[in-house]
Amino acid sequence: MFRKSEVRSQKTGGRGSAIEVQKLTRYLQPATRNLMAFSLMVGVFLILSTLTLSAQKKSEIVVTIGDLKVNSDDFEANYRKNNTNILDKKDIKSPEDYLDLFIRFKLKVFEAEKLGYDTVRSYRNELDGYRRELVKPYMTDVSFEEEMVKTAYHRTQYEREASHLLIRVAPDASAADTLAAWNKITSLRKQIMDGADFNEMAAKYSEDPSAAQNKGMLGYFSAFQMIFPFEDMAYRTPVGQVSEIVRTSYGYHLIKVLDERLAAGSIKVAHIMKMFSQQATEETNAKLKLSADSIWQKATSGADFAELAKKYSDDKQSSVKGGELNWFTPNNMVPSFADAAFALKNDGEISPVIRTPYGWHIIKRLERKTIEPLEKLRPDLEAKIMQNPTISKHSDEIFDRKLRDEYHLKVDEANFTKFLDSFADSTVSKNLTSDNPLKKRQLITFADQTISVGSFTDFLQQQNFVPIKNQEELQLKGLLNKFINQKLLEYEDSQLEKKHPDFARIYQEYHDGILLFNISKDKIWDAASNDTARLQNYFDHTTKKYFWNDRFKGWIIHSKDPETQTKVEAFLKEKDPGKQQLIDIFNSKTENNIQITDVALEKGENPVVDYFIWGGTKPSGFDETTTFVHGKKINNEMKTLKDASGLYSSDFQEQIEKEWVDSLLNKYPVKINQKALKKIPSIQ
Repeated sequence: MFRKSEVRSQKTGGRGSAIEVQKLTRYLQPATRNLMAFSLMVGVFLILSTLTLSAQKKSEIVVTIGDLKVNSDDFEANYRKNNTNILDKKDIKSPEDYLDLFIRFKLKVFEAEKLGYDTVRSYRNELDGYRRELVKPYMTDVSFEEEMVKTAYHRTQYEREASHLLIRVAPDASAADTLAAWNKITSLRKQIMDGADFNEMAAKYSEDPSAAQNKGMLGYFSAFQMIFPFEDMAYRTPVGQVSEIVRTSYGYHLIKVLDERLAAGSIKVAHIMKMFSQQATEETNAKLKLSADSIWQKATSGADFAELAKKYSDDKQSSVKGGELNWFTPNNMVPSFADAAFALKNDGEISPVIRTPYGWHIIKRLERKTIEPLEKLRPDLEAKIMQNPTISKHSDEIFDRKLRDEYHLKVDEANFTKFLDSFADSTVSKNLTSDNPLKKRQLITFADQTISVGSFTDFLQQQNFVPIKNQEELQLKGLLNKFINQKLLEYEDSQLEKKHPDFARIYQEYHDGILLFNISKDKIWDAASNDTARLQNYFDHTTKKYFWNDRFKGWIIHSKDPETQTKVEAFLKEKDPGKQQLIDIFNSKTENNIQITDVALEKGENPVVDYFIWGGTKPSGFDETTTFVHGKKINNEMKTLKDASGLYSSDFQEQIEKEWVDSLLNKYPVKINQKALKKIPSIQ
């Protein structure tokens, strides 16, 4: 039995950083599936960018792995991609330091290829799907005109706040459905322009499911955060006014522009968090607030913020770094947290205790950055424009004409005329699917390609072509253009690796990333998670390094009245019963005189234990004549495998990976060309 003494503990868990949750906006542009999963795993950031490597520089072999040779151009491109735009300069590696990580990565991919992972159908289908996404920016004539870049930069500098009202209509909707949607939104706009409240109209009529709760409010956004037609209309509409009707792939929109503000830039903070669940009672939240207030007093009285975060913060992912979070902007952070962070005026300033949907927070500003100059952002802006063909002024027809000129496309008019003439005879038309001499004749040439009439007839069958009398020529010329466009695009796709070294590298990264994921799953992750006997053996024979901090372990005992508590305390002074024995002695079948709760707690986790054990403030409304604690202090207790399964599993995975990589190094000798490596400039 303890009263007001000094005991503390610390629990660890696998929970990620709860506060680093990006704000979701319904109309954000769709991203390619699982790209970030691969970039986080491999350390290969799959971002489309323009690489400016000197075409005149002679490429040497930097490293040889088995019979795989990696030249300096490819290694330097990979090195720069993975060490550029890193906010914390101490994380930037030199080429020599990065080479070890690169070799480990390539060894695993090389082994996957040797084992035939790249021949599995599921792998081929997945890689083909990624390629279809990757080629899109290269298969349109996107122009990086100065006006477009400057417009994007302006919209990066200035955020707009807006509400919207949506009437849904599918891109392929019938004329009748499209007209009905148009008439509906036209009527709504007239009512709004005549004085109806925009947000109330959105809540009542918008077909965006979230509008009933948020009345169409979208908050602030900037360039590239909305689909382009929506963004463009929002920025072209004056602040305070309602836009013209704009159509996107979702349907028809009305936009009310509420505000424009200078973009806040980005900020880096540290925080201390007392976490509560969505189901927590206000009483629980109030107790956690008292704990947060106590920590705030220490932080503002000169205590080291990082040490307080390590000791008290429930956000275990950030607490080990002194509460430090990644850089964020107002648009990719929980609004209540972002507002409080950006309200801090100076580096080192500490916020009051603030509340988010996830808990109570104390925020310390570490550093803040404004929007960078245009020339520094230009490559990123150009890449984003390239990835969004809807921004381009050039149509697919222009791109088609460009390819025809580039590859010197020619149509054999004589053979095409004979082909057209054959449709005058319905019998000949039917015979086009058989061994007709016309099918072997040349129809189209471009680049190094020769396409026969037969290929065109195969295309016509795929299109389910049915000739209409007296309209055959018009039909076939239209389908011929479609056929030519298809063949040109297929050929252009096949040439992308030759024409665009950046595309070739990115595609190779997808290829390698998927292989790495698949073989790592088999060789490391599944082996560590499924082989429980091997994990137990690892735990039994490894040096123990995960321990609890000091904890109070025992019972919280609640008695029905002070007299009962006195009896229980007196009994416990004389004897050391088990929990059930104590219950059997003081409770009967008809009456529960005491209630016992097992606990293993550190300071700050329970106000009653804090009061008795750590000399904390007496909880509001607490009656110490009917509730007390009984137990003992446990110092530096080792965590069991169950207690720290996530930590030991991670360590076990690292051991499995090390053993595997060592075996690969023995299997595939590595040779490094130090002279070539030293010629690669380090990123400053």
